[in-house]
Amino acid sequence: MAETQRIPIRIGGTFAGVAVSSDANLLHFHAPKAFPPGQPLDVTLWPDTPQAFTVQVRSIGSRLRDDQTTFDVRARLVNLAREARTQLLEAFSSG
Repeated sequence: MAETQRIPIRIGGTFAGVAVSSDANLLHFHAPKAFPPGQPLDVTLWPDTPQAFTVQVRSIGSRLRDDQTTFDVRARLVNLAREARTQLLEAFSSG
């Protein structure tokens, strides 16, 4: 899957990262910290902007990236409102 869009995120109000892809069920992002499977997280996309919105996810797992400083995290979207789902799908649509 090509990473065509990189959206700044804030994870749990503390950690900064970047979302690299999403569909109707999963959010894939890079973060400075690993999150164990099943951990609930609040992820804010476009933090500190008028477009900011928060989604709830549960980590599926994390893997250290080749840069050895960030983690590749996959998470399942939970309790996603229709408006947030639409925003995610539009942000990551290829065109």
